[in-house]
Amino acid sequence: MIHVDLKFFSGTGNSYRILDTCREVFIQNGCNARLSSILDDVEIDREADVTGFCFPVYAFGIPRICRNYLRDLPKLAQRKNAFVLITAGDRKEAGFSVQESRRLLKKKGYDVVYSSVIHMPANWTVLMNPPSLEEALTIIDLGVGRARAVTEEILKGVVSHHRFNYPPRYSKFGFYKDYYLFKWLGLRNYWREFRTDETCDGCGLCLKLCPTRSIQIINRKPRWFKTCEQCMRCVNYCPQKAIFQKGGGSIKGKNTYYEPSFRP
Repeated sequence: MIHVDLKFFSGTGNSYRILDTCREVFIQNGCNARLSSILDDVEIDREADVTGFCFPVYAFGIPRICRNYLRDLPKLAQRKNAFVLITAGDRKEAGFSVQESRRLLKKKGYDVVYSSVIHMPANWTVLMNPPSLEEALTIIDLGVGRARAVTEEILKGVVSHHRFNYPPRYSKFGFYKDYYLFKWLGLRNYWREFRTDETCDGCGLCLKLCPTRSIQIINRKPRWFKTCEQCMRCVNYCPQKAIFQKGGGSIKGKNTYYEPSFRP
């Protein structure tokens, strides 16, 4: 029996849904497949026949927490096969996410034999308007279908890799500028931009849901800290739509998004 270990990080559920779909297909084909978040207290199975990773795109790269997770993986005694799936609001804007993952995994003894970018709904509510629920469900269905097809190809031994491209709406200079500005400056400062409006009732849901424990409730109001990954979970799950970032303004009147089956 083939043993498959699957690891994901997900702010609002896209990467979870894609890799959980892969898990279902692996099991349907007689494999033993285990799924866990990189934040769970579950060590990676170094004896697995295949290891799969699924991360979202944050400003043309993988999230800092995913980068650190891959850097901290124990080095394998014998090389093993792996695959990398990336979820993105726009497949053409995956940037360096696949290359970063492959490079870090190679250093740890993993041969990435398959990589792909899968379109899922955008969740950056503070600076854009995510798709409506109806539109989001259509995108999710297509993404799940793609994940099933990808898993079938992996089981057949197909070797395939996502090809890097510069996002069409960016110049090369603009692409590199945004990538490095977010990686080296944005993450260190954007957490300072979070605010709540007068409808915040101090319910504490954001604190309970934050995957990096970057929120505290002080005087019945949330306060963010530097470990924030900008995953947008707090923004999109807030029942009052009270959370926003100073540069983008209130999200009242906007759509919010989280994958319906995701229960963080």
